[in-house]
Amino acid sequence: MSKNIFANSLKMALLALPLLAGCKTSPGSIVIPPGGLTLPDCNEGQLIAVGPDKTLGCTQALTANISPPSCPTGTHALNAVDGNLLCMPKGTGSTNTDLQAAIDKVTSQTTTLKMQITNFGGGGGAAKYCGQTAGTKGAISTGNLTGVAAAAKLCQAVTGCSSTSSHMCTVYEMFESVSNGTINSNMSISKSWVYMASWQNSATAVKEKTAGLADNCGSYTYPTADKAWDGTAVRWEPTDTGKYGLKFYTGNGPNDTSATQGAQCNYTFPIACCN
Repeated sequence: MSKNIFANSLKMALLALPLLAGCKTSPGSIVIPPGGLTLPDCNEGQLIAVGPDKTLGCTQALTANISPPSCPTGTHALNAVDGNLLCMPKGTGSTNTDLQAAIDKVTSQTTTLKMQITNFGGGGGAAKYCGQTAGTKGAISTGNLTGVAAAAKLCQAVTGCSSTSSHMCTVYEMFESVSNGTINSNMSISKSWVYMASWQNSATAVKEKTAGLADNCGSYTYPTADKAWDGTAVRWEPTDTGKYGLKFYTGNGPNDTSATQGAQCNYTFPIACCN
Protein backbone atom coordinates (compact mmCIF):
# COMPACT_ATOMS: atom_id res chain seq x y z
CA MET A 1 0.00 0.00 0.00
CA SER A 2 1.42 3.37 -0.99
CA LYS A 3 1.99 6.14 1.46
CA ASN A 4 -0.82 8.29 0.14
CA ILE A 5 -3.38 5.48 -0.02
CA PHE A 6 -2.33 4.26 3.43
CA ALA A 7 -2.53 7.72 5.00
CA ASN A 8 -5.81 8.55 3.27
CA SER A 9 -7.34 5.28 4.45
CA LEU A 10 -6.49 6.07 8.05
CA LYS A 11 -7.62 9.67 7.71
CA MET A 12 -10.94 8.54 6.29
CA ALA A 13 -11.29 6.02 9.10
CA LEU A 14 -10.57 8.71 11.66
CA LEU A 15 -13.13 11.05 10.16
CA ALA A 16 -15.78 8.38 9.70
CA LEU A 17 -15.58 6.83 13.20
CA PRO A 18 -16.66 8.52 16.45
CA LEU A 19 -13.20 7.91 17.97
CA LEU A 20 -9.97 6.27 16.87
CA ALA A 21 -7.74 5.82 19.91
CA GLY A 22 -4.50 4.83 18.25
CA CYS A 23 -1.85 4.43 20.93
CA LYS A 24 1.92 4.09 20.96
CA THR A 25 2.10 2.47 24.36
CA SER A 26 -1.28 2.51 26.09
CA PRO A 27 -4.87 3.48 25.28
CA GLY A 28 -5.80 7.15 25.54
CA SER A 29 -8.15 9.77 24.21
CA ILE A 30 -7.15 12.15 21.42
CA VAL A 31 -6.64 15.73 22.52
CA ILE A 32 -8.44 17.93 19.99
CA PRO A 33 -7.07 21.50 19.94
CA PRO A 34 -9.45 24.51 19.75
CA GLY A 35 -8.75 24.95 16.02
CA GLY A 36 -9.85 21.40 15.19
CA LEU A 37 -8.19 18.05 14.56
CA THR A 38 -5.03 18.05 12.41
CA LEU A 39 -3.76 14.68 11.23
CA PRO A 40 0.01 14.16 11.01
CA ASP A 41 1.66 13.36 7.70
CA CYS A 42 3.21 9.95 8.48
CA ASN A 43 5.87 8.16 6.43
CA GLU A 44 5.43 4.89 4.58
CA GLY A 45 4.99 2.03 7.08
CA GLN A 46 3.83 4.27 9.94
CA LEU A 47 0.50 4.50 11.74
CA ILE A 48 -1.29 7.51 13.12
CA ALA A 49 -1.35 7.04 16.88
CA VAL A 50 -2.14 8.82 20.14
CA GLY A 51 1.08 9.43 22.06
CA PRO A 52 1.65 9.55 25.84
CA ASP A 53 0.68 13.25 25.83
CA LYS A 54 -2.67 12.33 24.19
CA THR A 55 -1.84 14.11 20.92
CA LEU A 56 -1.74 12.58 17.44
CA GLY A 57 1.61 11.44 16.08
CA CYS A 58 3.19 8.69 14.00
CA THR A 59 4.33 5.25 15.15
CA GLN A 60 6.13 2.58 13.18
CA ALA A 61 3.99 -0.37 12.07
CA LEU A 62 5.36 -3.72 13.17
CA THR A 63 4.21 -5.44 9.97
CA ALA A 64 5.17 -4.28 6.48
CA ASN A 65 2.41 -3.53 3.95
CA ILE A 66 -0.16 -3.61 6.72
CA SER A 67 -3.80 -3.35 5.69
CA PRO A 68 -6.54 -1.97 7.94
CA PRO A 69 -8.85 -4.76 9.16
CA SER A 70 -12.56 -4.64 8.42
CA CYS A 71 -14.20 -3.72 11.70
CA PRO A 72 -17.87 -4.52 12.56
CA THR A 73 -19.99 -1.46 11.93
CA GLY A 74 -21.28 0.37 14.98
CA THR A 75 -19.66 -1.83 17.62
CA HIS A 76 -15.91 -1.60 16.93
CA ALA A 77 -13.37 1.05 16.02
CA LEU A 78 -10.06 0.88 14.20
CA ASN A 79 -7.24 1.21 16.71
CA ALA A 80 -3.43 1.31 16.38
CA VAL A 81 -1.80 -0.25 19.44
CA ASP A 82 1.99 -0.70 19.62
CA GLY A 83 2.35 -0.75 15.84
CA ASN A 84 -0.59 -3.01 15.04
CA LEU A 85 -4.01 -2.16 13.57
CA LEU A 86 -6.76 -3.74 15.61
CA CYS A 87 -10.54 -3.66 15.82
CA MET A 88 -11.41 -2.63 19.37
CA PRO A 89 -14.86 -2.57 21.02
CA LYS A 90 -16.20 0.95 21.29
CA GLY A 91 -16.61 2.26 24.80
CA THR A 92 -20.01 3.08 26.26
CA GLY A 93 -18.84 5.91 28.49
CA SER A 94 -19.61 3.91 31.62
CA THR A 95 -17.46 1.66 33.83
CA ASN A 96 -18.07 -2.07 33.97
CA THR A 97 -19.42 -3.07 37.41
CA ASP A 98 -16.81 -5.81 37.87
CA LEU A 99 -14.03 -3.36 37.03
CA GLN A 100 -15.47 -0.80 39.46
CA ALA A 101 -15.58 -3.43 42.23
CA ALA A 102 -11.96 -4.35 41.53
CA ILE A 103 -10.92 -0.69 41.65
CA ASP A 104 -12.79 -0.19 44.94
CA LYS A 105 -11.09 -3.24 46.43
CA VAL A 106 -7.61 -2.07 45.46
CA THR A 107 -8.39 1.43 46.78
CA SER A 108 -9.53 -0.02 50.11
CA GLN A 109 -6.47 -2.23 50.40
CA THR A 110 -4.20 0.71 49.61
CA THR A 111 -5.88 2.85 52.28
CA THR A 112 -5.49 0.06 54.85
CA LEU A 113 -1.82 -0.38 53.97
CA LYS A 114 -1.18 3.35 54.30
CA MET A 115 -2.81 3.34 57.75
CA GLN A 116 -0.67 0.40 58.84
CA ILE A 117 2.49 2.13 57.63
CA THR A 118 1.47 5.32 59.46
CA ASN A 119 0.81 3.36 62.67
CA PHE A 120 4.20 1.68 62.44
CA GLY A 121 5.83 5.13 62.31
CA GLY A 122 9.58 5.64 62.45
CA GLY A 123 12.31 3.63 64.08
CA GLY A 124 11.61 0.41 62.22
CA GLY A 125 8.04 0.19 63.52
CA ALA A 126 8.82 0.75 67.23
CA ALA A 127 6.11 2.28 69.40
CA LYS A 128 6.61 5.92 70.37
CA TYR A 129 6.18 7.80 73.63
CA CYS A 130 2.72 9.36 73.99
CA GLY A 131 2.31 10.47 77.63
CA GLN A 132 2.13 9.50 81.30
CA THR A 133 -0.46 8.04 83.66
CA ALA A 134 -1.11 9.10 87.22
CA GLY A 135 1.34 7.82 89.85
CA THR A 136 1.32 4.19 90.95
CA LYS A 137 3.52 1.88 93.02
CA GLY A 138 5.28 -1.13 91.50
CA ALA A 139 2.17 -3.28 91.82
CA ILE A 140 0.01 -1.84 89.04
CA SER A 141 -3.69 -2.70 88.93
CA THR A 142 -6.93 -1.43 87.45
CA GLY A 143 -10.28 -3.24 87.42
CA ASN A 144 -9.53 -6.97 87.27
CA LEU A 145 -6.14 -6.45 85.56
CA THR A 146 -2.71 -6.49 87.19
CA GLY A 147 0.89 -5.98 86.10
CA VAL A 148 1.81 -4.98 82.54
CA ALA A 149 -1.76 -5.66 81.32
CA ALA A 150 -3.06 -3.13 83.86
CA ALA A 151 -0.36 -0.67 82.80
CA ALA A 152 -1.53 -0.97 79.19
CA LYS A 153 -5.14 -0.35 80.20
CA LEU A 154 -4.15 2.77 82.14
CA CYS A 155 -2.03 4.03 79.22
CA GLN A 156 -4.94 3.59 76.83
CA ALA A 157 -6.87 6.19 78.83
CA VAL A 158 -4.10 8.82 78.57
CA THR A 159 -4.85 11.81 76.34
CA GLY A 160 -2.73 11.62 73.22
CA CYS A 161 -2.27 7.84 73.45
CA SER A 162 -4.07 5.14 71.46
CA SER A 163 -7.20 3.72 73.10
CA THR A 164 -6.33 0.25 71.79
CA SER A 165 -2.57 -0.17 71.40
CA SER A 166 -0.90 1.92 74.13
CA HIS A 167 1.21 0.19 76.78
CA MET A 168 4.03 0.78 79.24
CA CYS A 169 7.12 1.87 77.32
CA THR A 170 10.18 -0.32 77.26
CA VAL A 171 13.64 1.13 77.72
CA TYR A 172 14.24 0.63 74.00
CA GLU A 173 11.02 2.39 72.96
CA MET A 174 12.11 5.43 74.95
CA PHE A 175 15.41 5.32 73.06
CA GLU A 176 13.55 5.04 69.72
CA SER A 177 11.28 7.96 70.69
CA VAL A 178 14.29 10.21 71.23
CA SER A 179 15.91 8.95 68.04
CA ASN A 180 12.88 9.74 65.86
CA GLY A 181 12.19 13.13 67.47
CA THR A 182 9.01 12.25 69.35
CA ILE A 183 10.85 13.15 72.54
CA ASN A 184 12.87 16.33 72.13
CA SER A 185 14.44 19.18 74.09
CA ASN A 186 11.19 21.15 74.09
CA MET A 187 9.77 18.76 76.69
CA SER A 188 10.69 17.12 79.96
CA ILE A 189 9.51 13.76 81.32
CA SER A 190 9.38 13.21 85.05
CA LYS A 191 10.55 9.93 86.56
CA SER A 192 8.27 7.18 85.20
CA TRP A 193 8.05 3.41 85.27
CA VAL A 194 9.29 1.60 82.15
CA TYR A 195 9.72 -2.09 81.40
CA MET A 196 13.15 -3.69 81.39
CA ALA A 197 14.54 -7.17 82.02
CA SER A 198 18.34 -6.94 82.20
CA TRP A 199 19.08 -9.10 85.27
CA GLN A 200 20.81 -6.00 86.64
CA ASN A 201 19.58 -6.64 90.19
CA SER A 202 19.42 -10.45 90.12
CA ALA A 203 22.30 -10.83 92.59
CA THR A 204 20.35 -9.07 95.32
CA ALA A 205 16.99 -10.72 94.58
CA VAL A 206 15.70 -13.09 97.21
CA LYS A 207 13.31 -14.99 94.95
CA GLU A 208 13.63 -16.22 91.33
CA LYS A 209 16.99 -14.63 90.69
CA THR A 210 17.20 -15.72 87.05
CA ALA A 211 13.64 -14.82 85.96
CA GLY A 212 14.30 -11.14 85.21
CA LEU A 213 11.75 -10.03 87.80
CA ALA A 214 14.18 -7.90 89.82
CA ASP A 215 14.27 -5.19 87.12
CA ASN A 216 10.50 -4.69 86.74
CA CYS A 217 8.90 -5.23 90.15
CA GLY A 218 7.95 -8.82 89.35
CA SER A 219 6.41 -7.79 86.02
CA TYR A 220 4.86 -4.89 87.93
CA THR A 221 2.88 -7.04 90.35
CA TYR A 222 5.01 -6.29 93.44
CA PRO A 223 4.75 -3.18 95.69
CA THR A 224 7.19 -3.79 98.56
CA ALA A 225 10.79 -4.84 99.27
CA ASP A 226 10.77 -8.25 100.97
CA LYS A 227 11.79 -10.13 97.78
CA ALA A 228 14.48 -7.51 97.02
CA TRP A 229 12.96 -6.90 93.60
CA ASP A 230 13.20 -3.43 92.04
CA GLY A 231 11.76 -1.66 89.02
CA THR A 232 13.17 0.50 86.23
CA ALA A 233 12.31 4.18 85.77
CA VAL A 234 13.21 6.85 83.23
CA ARG A 235 13.67 10.62 83.18
CA TRP A 236 14.15 12.95 80.21
CA GLU A 237 15.84 16.13 81.35
CA PRO A 238 19.16 18.00 81.13
CA THR A 239 22.21 16.05 82.28
CA ASP A 240 25.29 17.53 83.93
CA THR A 241 26.43 18.61 80.46
CA GLY A 242 23.42 20.91 80.25
CA LYS A 243 22.08 18.89 77.29
CA TYR A 244 18.93 16.77 77.41
CA GLY A 245 19.38 13.02 77.82
CA LEU A 246 17.61 9.86 78.93
CA LYS A 247 18.27 8.83 82.53
CA PHE A 248 17.44 5.27 83.57
CA TYR A 249 17.17 4.24 87.22
CA THR A 250 16.97 0.85 88.87
CA GLY A 251 17.59 -0.59 92.33
CA ASN A 252 18.50 1.51 95.38
CA GLY A 253 20.29 4.77 94.86
CA PRO A 254 22.86 6.09 97.34
CA ASN A 255 21.13 7.65 100.35
CA ASP A 256 17.88 7.20 98.46
CA THR A 257 15.16 8.38 100.80
CA SER A 258 13.13 10.49 98.37
CA ALA A 259 12.90 8.24 95.28
CA THR A 260 15.30 10.60 93.52
CA GLN A 261 17.98 8.11 92.53
CA GLY A 262 16.53 4.59 92.63
CA ALA A 263 13.42 2.74 91.50
CA GLN A 264 12.21 0.67 94.44
CA CYS A 265 8.82 -0.94 93.98
CA ASN A 266 7.31 0.84 97.00
CA TYR A 267 7.91 4.24 95.34
CA THR A 268 5.16 5.97 93.39
CA PHE A 269 5.83 7.04 89.79
CA PRO A 270 3.64 7.58 86.73
CA ILE A 271 3.86 5.07 83.90
CA ALA A 272 5.61 6.14 80.67
CA CYS A 273 3.22 5.19 77.85
CA CYS A 274 3.98 4.32 74.22
CA ASN A 275 1.89 3.39 71.20
